[in-house]
Amino acid sequence: MPRGLADKRGPEECDAAALLSLINSCDHFMVDRKKVTEVIKCRNEIMHSSEMKVSSTWLRDFHKKIQNFLNEFRNIPEIVAVYSRIEQLLTSDWAVHIPEEDQRDGRECEIGSYLSVSQVNEIEMELLKEKLQEIYRQAEEQEVFSEEISNQLEVVKEFLRNNEDLRNGLTEVMQKLDSLHLQHQKLDSKEAVIQTPEKKA
Repeated sequence: MPRGLADKRGPEECDAAALLSLINSCDHFMVDRKKVTEVIKCRNEIMHSSEMKVSSTWLRDFHKKIQNFLNEFRNIPEIVAVYSRIEQLLTSDWAVHIPEEDQRDGRECEIGSYLSVSQVNEIEMELLKEKLQEIYRQAEEQEVFSEEISNQLEVVKEFLRNNEDLRNGLTEVMQKLDSLHLQHQKLDSKEAVIQTPEKKA
């Protein structure tokens, strides 16, 4: 398991990165490793995207790779149970359906292909939470806030400044990250003082 996750007691306490890593490295899972690594690659692409955006082509490709991956677990009842939900998310056009607005504009649409505001909010929240946890793990493992990590964090902060509803739901993880950042800054300051030679009188 990735560093920092050894204390997790079950899959429900792990994020996607940890589960994919476990599936990919554990011999207990009799799966096509190529299909797992393709999903891991997609997951890393979206998590490390500086703009947190993907194209329609990317989504279609991701859809195929997720389907291929899930087919490896088609005999597991729990996977079958959530398959339709996953399909709904992957085949949605990611437009938000607001009944009052759509009716007022005179637009006719199939509601089934749309996501509700709460669904979009839930998905955004989970993705951002995972991205922030990923940033935290990177900083913890490197024992330093590199420029890349700082830039990633700043992008998320900028996004959250414009999305108060999401910001409020991520207060705890943001405080945790800011605290780690502050610790690193203090350590850097101490090291700088130690390394600075004393001036001769």
